[in-house]
Amino acid sequence: MNSIIIFCAKYLFLIAGLVAVIYWLRVPKPQKIQLLIFAAIAGVVAFVLTRIGGALYYDPRPFMTSHTTPLIPHAPGNGFPSDHTVLAALIAVVIYSASKRLGLVLFALALAVGAARVAAQVHSPIDILGSMVFAVMGGLAAYYLTPKVTARLNKKAPTN
Repeated sequence: MNSIIIFCAKYLFLIAGLVAVIYWLRVPKPQKIQLLIFAAIAGVVAFVLTRIGGALYYDPRPFMTSHTTPLIPHAPGNGFPSDHTVLAALIAVVIYSASKRLGLVLFALALAVGAARVAAQVHSPIDILGSMVFAVMGGLAAYYLTPKVTARLNKKAPTN
């Protein structure tokens, strides 16, 4: 069981990324551009929120307070938010904007990443919740801003 937890905590987000890349490669060029713009906006917003959140809220990693050894070697410090979980959730948010069904599958993977990081004792549930919230907030910002950016880019594009 520990090997499954370790795999999910360390590597499952990479599988989510691979699924997203495969999905992106299969969509038409206009949708590729739309997804890239959405991902850039959502990613920047989520990144900024994680930095602000981490600066404003300190949550020691569970192994620090319980004086146990985590399943994954990790430096002590602030566990809020979980970078692995925010990345997996961000991937899910981006894909959800184009494919609800696949996005929900990727959200399930993001939850599995978060749950595994809690089980591995490197994060607490609040770290995971914060990560999910930051990714969704990035997605909401992208939902509103992507059409504006796309319209602006289309205005500047030369017409033949």
